[in-house]
Amino acid sequence: MADEYRGEWVFSSIMEDRANSFADKNFLLGPDGSYTYAQVCDRAARVAAGLATLVDDPAVPVATMLDASPMHIFVWFGCAWAGVIEVPINTEYKGTFLEHVLNESEAPVLVIEAKYLPRLQGLDLRHLRHVVVAGQPDADTAVVLAQPRHELQGWFTLPPAPRVPRDESDLVYILYTSGTTGPSKGVTHCHRSALWTARVWHEMFEMEPSDVGYSYLPMYHTTARNVLVANALIAGASVALRERFSVRQFWPDVRKYGATYFAYMGAIIQMLWNSDAVPGEEGNSLRVGGGAAAPPAITDAFEKRFGLRLIEVYGMTEVGTATGHRLNDIVRGTMGKPFGHLELEIHDPRDNAVPAGTPGEIVVRPREPWAITQGYWKNPEATVEAWRNLWFHSGDLGKLTDDGYLIYLDRVKDSLRRRGENISSFEVERAVLAHPAVAEAAVYDVASELTEDDVMVAVVLRPDTQFDPGEFFRFCTDTMPRFAVPRYVRVIAELPKTPTARVEKYKLRGQGVTPDTVDREKVANA
Repeated sequence: MADEYRGEWVFSSIMEDRANSFADKNFLLGPDGSYTYAQVCDRAARVAAGLATLVDDPAVPVATMLDASPMHIFVWFGCAWAGVIEVPINTEYKGTFLEHVLNESEAPVLVIEAKYLPRLQGLDLRHLRHVVVAGQPDADTAVVLAQPRHELQGWFTLPPAPRVPRDESDLVYILYTSGTTGPSKGVTHCHRSALWTARVWHEMFEMEPSDVGYSYLPMYHTTARNVLVANALIAGASVALRERFSVRQFWPDVRKYGATYFAYMGAIIQMLWNSDAVPGEEGNSLRVGGGAAAPPAITDAFEKRFGLRLIEVYGMTEVGTATGHRLNDIVRGTMGKPFGHLELEIHDPRDNAVPAGTPGEIVVRPREPWAITQGYWKNPEATVEAWRNLWFHSGDLGKLTDDGYLIYLDRVKDSLRRRGENISSFEVERAVLAHPAVAEAAVYDVASELTEDDVMVAVVLRPDTQFDPGEFFRFCTDTMPRFAVPRYVRVIAELPKTPTARVEKYKLRGQGVTPDTVDREKVANA
């Protein structure tokens, strides 16, 4: 493995070092061309110059709502260069989901793709002062907003701004993750905690400057940011960017860019396995992939078919990647061992550590300063609750082997996961309850044929109302992100509840997809 970066663990410091060390080497690759390390750093410095015209204090939040493209990297790195705190927003967000993130983050500036501008119309945005537009709005999507608009492209004509020095403990970004009993929460990360995830992947993948990552994941998630992009930055490697995953395009892209590593969630592995053989999959350049929930029944055969290794890990936005394997020490059926910068234990409901082999909640705490999240943005109650007894409580169920390997079992908290996206049942229920025919709603997970979950909702109707499943699904599509739209809806007379009126979702979950359930995929025009 190449020598690791030895400077201070601050994004902009690493950018500056790599722009000097690998100036003319291509860092970003993609369908629309490539950019060298020096070019990426230069564009970041010009974005920082533009930001300086809109904000006086460098340590303020700046929201971004951008596709996975070189432009997103320029803005992300530009925020780091300027010393502001980036708030990358899920590009699927709309309605109350989007309004909540913009208001709670208190970001005065939003950098947004032109095509997403219509989603801002009608929202009550109390803190937003400036909208910076990437690209040109179509005539059909022209909207009237209260905030002044600025053109991102114009910033690239500004003189590059000097780098704003930051400390490893200064916040670099806030990633909003699914809430369970409440709205989505902003997970704060300083430079050091954000970069720890990239550092452990750098080690696990045994990175060299000759490596090329292949990214088809969104940049508002920690996986694309750290497993793919920041990992490549540290190594002086390259990364190819695609906006989204395509089974058809996967192997041709791997061949075109000479990709050597990628990241996955279980559904991706299943889809690649189910696909017909295509030119390029045999003797491909990939040597390793990393992620979670690769189906155990096909993992070994997948590795043999495609000639690579798969590394299963455990992690979450708050703690980064907590456990993993080394290439020469992969223990199937486990998520690997904890990394040295943190401690991991399994606790019972009273927060006592349990012996190896005993299931319990996975809890984590750092072994060194600034190694994991600094808490939830402007939400001290949630921070204290998650950090009770000086351990971060993951809400996940697991157990440790006698040798210290983690086995993930299930979720403890009421959240779902579909195609790599965490989904808050609370937020989906809130959106569903806005439907005029719905009096009560319970959202829960049912098994998906592609691993992870599908979303199901049981609804109780208001008196004297009619319910049209197709119209209901269209309502959901219009008011919530695509990944959160329920696949199944079931109308029932009443929700099962405890004596204290809490919905007993385990009873609904246990009934699964019943004969009276309506499947969105089988409803015309849903």
